[in-house]
Amino acid sequence: MADGAPKEYTSLDGFELAQLLADKLDLALTPVALAFVEREPAGVAPLGKQPPSFCTLWRWAEERPVYVSAEQHTGCEIGGMVAGFVSEEGREERLAAQLEAMCEAGQGEMDEIARTPRFSGGNAGVVYGPIWDMPVPPQLALMWATLPQMGVMQEVMGTILWRNNSQGAAFTRPACGVLAIADERGMPAMSLGCLGMRVYTGIPPSYFLMAVPAGRLPQLASGLAAMEDASERMEKYAERMRQGRPS
Repeated sequence: MADGAPKEYTSLDGFELAQLLADKLDLALTPVALAFVEREPAGVAPLGKQPPSFCTLWRWAEERPVYVSAEQHTGCEIGGMVAGFVSEEGREERLAAQLEAMCEAGQGEMDEIARTPRFSGGNAGVVYGPIWDMPVPPQLALMWATLPQMGVMQEVMGTILWRNNSQGAAFTRPACGVLAIADERGMPAMSLGCLGMRVYTGIPPSYFLMAVPAGRLPQLASGLAAMEDASERMEKYAERMRQGRPS
């Protein structure tokens, strides 16, 4: 590598990635990671209380690594279904009503529940933690970003699943479904966020959710390391928006 050349990341260093996200993008909230596991890992503290939702766990994971059992994901049936721990069989009407209530849009039709993205079952639970302090190899990283920050990450990583897809221009309801989409397709995906996510997480409307498969994180780190003008790009974008010129 030539002197002064940006570092090329071939594997994930969670601490360095977190530092790059803070330095280059001024990412305000701690990026977190998760990994589905077949058994409770040794040395990881179990969660001591029942969370109200799948998305609540993402915020709790900002503090420290934690293991959360399959049973502890059932407080929110929609989130539990997406995580692969709640079967829709016999619960279709209840799940549809919860989807409608949490997402404040349309009617919770049965076929929408059937089409909701979800992880495969069979896991004992999930390990969550800050991206810089994961005790097991991460499966996905989650981060909250503004649209200008998303735009820089789009440039760095190439296509982000927020357009030209069969489910519309952006993923919305339920927000947790975007994790399963990113994991299945092996590509970063963005969700505008549903009402339930906003209530449970306290994330303001100016922030959106991005799910990034672990295999794409080295690319994100390398791209950010090579980018010298990220803050200027975001400021120019914001200025164009203020002046009513999106491009």
